[in-house]
Amino acid sequence: MHIRAAHERDAPALSALAFEAKAHWGYSVAQLATWREDLVITPRALASHPCHVAELGSEIAGFCLLEPAAPHWHVEHLWVRPSCMGRGVGRALLAHAAGEAARAGAIALAIDADPNAQGFYLRCGAVRVGWLAAPIDGQPDRERPQLLLAVSGRACAAP
Repeated sequence: MHIRAAHERDAPALSALAFEAKAHWGYSVAQLATWREDLVITPRALASHPCHVAELGSEIAGFCLLEPAAPHWHVEHLWVRPSCMGRGVGRALLAHAAGEAARAGAIALAIDADPNAQGFYLRCGAVRVGWLAAPIDGQPDRERPQLLLAVSGRACAAP
């Protein structure tokens, strides 16, 4: 696996990957359509935010886009191509992001997680600090976990 900085020209491929990964969780076509704008990665976002791509061979296997903020950087996007899940891509991207945030002085990564991804983040050491109501059709009680992953020796505090 190779992790590299994203380039503006990667935007269409990263957008397609984000949509493919979100669809992997079995959301309806209608629900996915409501999230389409949130899943689009623009060249401008890539030029203005830290973003790294994981490649397996010549294939983009995943990416992570961050929003720097003090004291917690925010994981805006972390997506892994479904065919590459379970191969350490997400863990490598998250570790890379944590290192970058720590070097910049952040104490934690704040993560607004899809409920399906919560287990992954918890296994990587994140802790749940809250939740946001996020109902969708057929899941009126759906919640998005709010997580923190410490990236330095300092203790995590809720944002």
